[in-house]
Amino acid sequence: MNVTPKASRRSSPLSLIAPLTLLLLSLGAATWWISQTLVLRQTLSEGRTVADMVENIGRWASQYGGVHAKTTGADAKIPGNFLTRAVYSVSEGDTAVLQGALVKTAVGEQAAMQRVEAYHWKNPALIQREVADVVAASGSKARFRLTARTVLNQNNAPDAFEKEALDAVAAATERGEKTPEHWKVQGGTLLYARSVMAQSSCLRCHDKPENAPEFLKTNAQFNGGGGFGYVAGKPAGLISVKVPLTDPLDALVKSAPAQAWVALAVALASALWLLAATLRRR
Repeated sequence: MNVTPKASRRSSPLSLIAPLTLLLLSLGAATWWISQTLVLRQTLSEGRTVADMVENIGRWASQYGGVHAKTTGADAKIPGNFLTRAVYSVSEGDTAVLQGALVKTAVGEQAAMQRVEAYHWKNPALIQREVADVVAASGSKARFRLTARTVLNQNNAPDAFEKEALDAVAAATERGEKTPEHWKVQGGTLLYARSVMAQSSCLRCHDKPENAPEFLKTNAQFNGGGGFGYVAGKPAGLISVKVPLTDPLDALVKSAPAQAWVALAVALASALWLLAATLRRR
């Protein structure tokens, strides 16, 4: 009995190209996701670093109860925003002239006025806000500010993300987390928020409304409807940070070393070589 051998089956080129294409696409997708994850982690680290800086600025200023910016001369430029101002003459002679105890010429009075010293008090929160303005003016991609559920100045009222963060941070605090934080990505920007603790110096302005300094009670700018009831050592609000995310592909191109691109090119060439050799044998 003669048995006719079955014709040998040959794989079509498509059966080899399809798996190789799938392999290359998988490698590309994995590279994209890894770069995206690395960008997010790096940006989150930047947000935490900015929050650390803001918190440390507040601690530094709090240990002195704020700072005083000094100017000399009655016509000196006002050093930005301040909460109180105290003016002093530098000598008993100038004091006597300015109080009218001595009869002097107008020239003597003008000279005394050019020597007076003024001290403008800035509390820790105001210092942090001015640093935020300097950072923004410098062109830095990071932005930050301080906010709370209720504020003295309505310009510091929380936005939608910050309200969400206040709830999330409060829940984390109840769970006993040491450094409650909340973040999310929105519109290509990382929004990051961390709880900020009240310092003893904060109580000078944020204790009870009846204990607030007179300049807060009489200045319309600070009548935002809240901002009181702080307790030293307890959460008082948020440090809110915005940092734009770098495009993952751009980050990959700029951060990957030349050796990595050479290795990738060798791997791709090897795959194509293997495919070509297999097709020739068939």
